[in-house]
Amino acid sequence: MLARPAALTAADYRDPARLEAERRALFARHWQFVGFTDELSTPGSWLVREIAGEPVLVQDFDGELRALRNVCSHRFARLRAGEAGTDGGPLRCPYHGWTYDRDGVPVGIPGNRECFGLDREGKRALSLKRYELDRVGRFLFVRVMPGGPPLADWLGPQAGLLAALSDGMSAPFSQEAQPWDANWKVGVENVLEVYHVDAVHPDSFRTVVDGSWRVVPSGPHSVGYAGIRPEALRWWEGAGKRLGLMPVDALADVEGYVHLLLFPNLAIGVTAGRMMSVQTLEPTGPDSFTLRYRLCLANAREGASKAAMAAVTSHLAALNSQLLAEDRAVCAAVGAGLRHVDGAALLGVNEDRIRHFHDIIQGQMADTIP
Repeated sequence: MLARPAALTAADYRDPARLEAERRALFARHWQFVGFTDELSTPGSWLVREIAGEPVLVQDFDGELRALRNVCSHRFARLRAGEAGTDGGPLRCPYHGWTYDRDGVPVGIPGNRECFGLDREGKRALSLKRYELDRVGRFLFVRVMPGGPPLADWLGPQAGLLAALSDGMSAPFSQEAQPWDANWKVGVENVLEVYHVDAVHPDSFRTVVDGSWRVVPSGPHSVGYAGIRPEALRWWEGAGKRLGLMPVDALADVEGYVHLLLFPNLAIGVTAGRMMSVQTLEPTGPDSFTLRYRLCLANAREGASKAAMAAVTSHLAALNSQLLAEDRAVCAAVGAGLRHVDGAALLGVNEDRIRHFHDIIQGQMADTIP
């Protein structure tokens, strides 16, 4: 028999203790993509993410980006509400007005002399926890547990591809954060194979890819390659000519669809070298995660028709919405089914990329969990 049982059992998806162990072993230890530097291009702009249960604030302080814990050290209110902002104001707690500098030190404490008597060292002792922050091109990453390899070493050869995508892609034309009803691993597994495309996406993704599939492991990461149907390739060539979209240099010789998984939960799909879909799958519970996506087009020539650009991006956003709705429904069905079984899934050879993903998870868990 060619097929073999998966390394993970149903209990590995639904057990709350398992999720907490994964947060420590997989999400806290490794670099997590939090956004593009484009989102923090104005002084004082900020974004908030939760990584391995940690509330992380990334903010621009006069051109310097810092990652700090989004919790006031006085009475523990959240410093920034929401997911992003461009207000440009100082980092001030909304509860009592404590104000923090770029190092996370509370430099402004209302009534300090009369009520607290904190000197410089006393203030420094109350500094916000700081996290490691690094970037490749416009891709911005945070690591909440100190130590481990530098970002470039962790990404390996894929760092060059991210840099090329940064140079070749424009700002997102569509983005959203969606709640999904499944374990985060179900969502990742769904993007690691094209076996489901005929059944789940007959009128969406199946109109783009031709069914071929080749996978190349890359350390803990992996890359999948699919061919594009001739009619879809002609559409992209036409759109490219109308808008002056130039394929990303690193993918200029790849006419198909390239899908990169950066372990554990960053998925990047590039279609015909001219559109990039960036997805993170962020666990929120044993049977839920947030899928956060961004769609970017290759850089267009100056003076490209705004009407043509609007027509192309509207079409692509609608196709992406349909595809995600189909995946969201089938992942919810898998999430519901996992509550009623105890064994492992059966993986065919066309799902070996999932097997690689499981092997990396199990190896990382064994390295860190007693």
